Amino acid sequence: MKVHTYLRMTQIPYKIDGKDPFGPKGKAPWISLNGEHVADSEFIIAYLNRKCNKDLNKEHSVDQLALGTAVRVMLEDQFSWGMALERFVFNPQEFRKVFGKNLLYDTIILTFGGSVAYKRAVAQGIGAHSREEIEGIVSKNLRAVSSLLGDKKYILGDMPCQDDCAIFGQLGQAVWGLPNSNYEKLVHSELTNLRDYCFRIKDLYYADWDQLISRKRKSA
Repeated sequence: MKVHTYLRMTQIPYKIDGKDPFGPKGKAPWISLNGEHVADSEFIIAYLNRKCNKDLNKEHSVDQLALGTAVRVMLEDQFSWGMALERFVFNPQEFRKVFGKNLLYDTIILTFGGSVAYKRAVAQGIGAHSREEIEGIVSKNLRAVSSLLGDKKYILGDMPCQDDCAIFGQLGQAVWGLPNSNYEKLVHSELTNLRDYCFRIKDLYYADWDQLISRKRKSA
């Protein structure tokens, strides 16, 4: 969602090709432009900024951008691990609802996903804690982001910045991708400005959202 949203914000034409989801480096997402392959969302965005002369940060000060980076890193380095553990270790049957009936999910993700996610989370550090402790860490992060966002349209004000692509990509998982989790309940009850933030970006940049979701579920 991070790279996808960046492409829509910058109006860079693109085509999604799902034939090789992990690319030459074994990482997702990755892109190919004129035969040149780039993996990892941050590298992809930096590369396209140079190649396509794009700058979503030009309206913001250095101090503002530092805040955006701090929020992005907090979500990518902690919330994302809490999300992965919730999906693949603590509550995999609920995450199944996101895709509907999916043979690949049933045979691979439910069998191996939990083990892989848990081992990686332990190596990162957060996986050494109990589920209750992890939920406390992640919920604290979400509350911090909610406080920093306040009543602003985007994380830095009335205009989106580059980090909004990643922030939306992460928070959107709590809004739409973690059914019946405590994180979903939190953003739909207490931290409603995070929910509204996600809907704001969705409505502005994803006029075809319903069609994309329907197409994804039909292909599953």
